[in-house]
Amino acid sequence: MLAAQPASAATLHCEFTEPWIAIDFDTATGLVTLTSPDETDPASKPMPKVIGENARLVREDAWRDYQTFYLKAGEETIITLQLTGLGDDGMSDFIFPFVGSYGQLAGGCETDSAPAYDLARVYEDFGIRTGH
Repeated sequence: MLAAQPASAATLHCEFTEPWIAIDFDTATGLVTLTSPDETDPASKPMPKVIGENARLVREDAWRDYQTFYLKAGEETIITLQLTGLGDDGMSDFIFPFVGSYGQLAGGCETDSAPAYDLARVYEDFGIRTGH
């Protein structure tokens, strides 16, 4: 496996549902945070909780259908990512470049340079009516 070396600071953002959580990784700080409605401040605003420090993305050398990456903190794999172009947050029309696996949850993940896109807008661009 090869450790991915970012050219500049970037972020990885993943969204999951049932339950809804968001996980963010900042390459500049190496911090991985989890945001959930279960972790809030006194005003009930969700507060990110650090779930990994000194994290890094590691790329699998061999391709198995899709390029695979692992977000690791130490030896612990926090998220497994596959670059499929078929990631899904489970609650919107957005398509994410990565499918992210966090424990038993599957979700959609994006980066600054590979953002999610709204499939309904793509349909509209081609004049396809979806009933929305």
